[in-house]
Amino acid sequence: ILASSAALFAHADPDPNNPGPGDVFIEGQACSMSWNPDTTGVWKTMLIQLKTGDNFDMVNLTTVGTVDGTDATKTSFSYPCPKVTPHSPIYFYQFSSPASANSVWTGRFTITDSVTDIVPATESTQPDGSAIPWGTGSLVN
Repeated sequence: ILASSAALFAHADPDPNNPGPGDVFIEGQACSMSWNPDTTGVWKTMLIQLKTGDNFDMVNLTTVGTVDGTDATKTSFSYPCPKVTPHSPIYFYQFSSPASANSVWTGRFTITDSVTDIVPATESTQPDGSAIPWGTGSLVN
């Protein structure tokens, strides 16, 4: 029974490597991310969305790209960082595929206009009590 249960949970969705806590990106410069690819062939269309908010009420800010999440030769992506507010470690990426019910996420990171202009996340714990700081940001037009 244990072997069959383990097989039910064995999957090889893309696995984000970065960004994560402590990473800082400057508006207008390259925002980059990387991942280990999906080895099942399911994630040929992988959407990358910039998000904010808590772990349960994630707020989609924008889709930054669509890539082949199965291509082991292309496991990174970058785009010009958008202008956001606030300049806090409250942003993260969600990777998803229309061919999968699963989503995966990076850790939270900061987007700012200057490395000296970073404010703490407004919340110190998630709604379930987990000690993961967060806040809700928005794009600046």
